Amino acid sequence: MDCTPTTATKQGNISQVKYLLESNADNLTALAGGGQAGATQIVNEISRFTTVATAGDSAMLQPAKPGLTLMVINHGANPMQVYGQPGDTIDDQASATGVAQMVNSVVIYVCTTLGKWYANGLGTGFSGAFETQSYTDALTAHSGGGQNQAPLIATMISRFTTVAVAGDSTTLPVGVPGMNITIINASATSMNVFPDTGSTINALGANAAFALAAGKTAVFVTTLAGAWHSIPLVP
Repeated sequence: MDCTPTTATKQGNISQVKYLLESNADNLTALAGGGQAGATQIVNEISRFTTVATAGDSAMLQPAKPGLTLMVINHGANPMQVYGQPGDTIDDQASATGVAQMVNSVVIYVCTTLGKWYANGLGTGFSGAFETQSYTDALTAHSGGGQNQAPLIATMISRFTTVAVAGDSTTLPVGVPGMNITIINASATSMNVFPDTGSTINALGANAAFALAAGKTAVFVTTLAGAWHSIPLVP
């Protein structure tokens, strides 16, 4: 970290201003094919990835030591999977699972406890003056329906384009107060949205499915773990 004073001129007056110049790396490439083993090592305080050829290509943080802060920019074309070192966790996810960092996002990873990273900004990104949210497009609902086999929603916005048979399904993530999940059914067939195991949606019973009609969008919110509520939107 360079703390060398620099000069700034304003209205003819020269004043000494100190800036913290953090170590940085630009034009990085995430590991093709992804995975924790061999993931591109992040070795600077600020790192910008410009090549993420395929969704899930990966990068790895430094060992999680109290007081360490890292800033990672994904300016590639796809979501990037970020891992801690083997044994280290990010947001309490399993070490070998890591977290997905969306396209056009800046995420700050901080550590106060040995072996534990926590991230700020995973669900949001940038587009000029506009804030974006993590998304997945062209999803396929689980054939045959059901809660336990249905793919979990993994991003803030999820758009399903393939629902082969009425009742094919998906499942909301484990509800944490403050969550806000948007699901779009862009198919011509009604699909089922299940809560996480043991939870409810609206006044439906525990584990009961919410039917999301063809061509409709719904936002699912929760202020209490175990209780989801839907806000239907008219396309």
